[in-house]
Amino acid sequence: FMVGTEIASFPDEVKRMKKLGCELGNHTYDHKDLATLSSDEISSEIARVDEQLVNLTGEGASVVRPPYGSVNDTVKSTVGTPMILWSIDTLDWKTQDVESTVEEVMNNVKDGSIILMHDIHETTVESCATIVPELMNRGYELVTVHTLAAANGVDLAAGETYYGFHGGTTNE
Repeated sequence: FMVGTEIASFPDEVKRMKKLGCELGNHTYDHKDLATLSSDEISSEIARVDEQLVNLTGEGASVVRPPYGSVNDTVKSTVGTPMILWSIDTLDWKTQDVESTVEEVMNNVKDGSIILMHDIHETTVESCATIVPELMNRGYELVTVHTLAAANGVDLAAGETYYGFHGGTTNE
């Protein structure tokens, strides 16, 4: 999930993500709370990121993560893709501590989890060096959101909000 103001600084990484088969996610252009914006402003926040992604990769984002997980009726009716939130919040942005981030994931992960982390923090990047191999060692497979949803019998719908795919209710 990419913030538009950062995309221009990492064009090669964005292209590499696409080439590797990563799902491109939109986290708005300016990381504004969408629930405080008009429909036109929300559309602009989403469209500006998608325009950059199309220019770099040939396609826009397939999913959106609203900043702060903030969603209201205007956001739901305006965002044209599924909105993906999380089932595990590592609070990595707050703690900026490798050990606590690793513990939060490893103590709470289960099949279908969506883990919230922020790659703008070096400690988060460092924690992934432990988390990813350990998850794989425990038999987890790291997949795109659409693959995860499909594996759990969920057809993602535009304007719907999803928190994880644990075999029960996945949206509001």
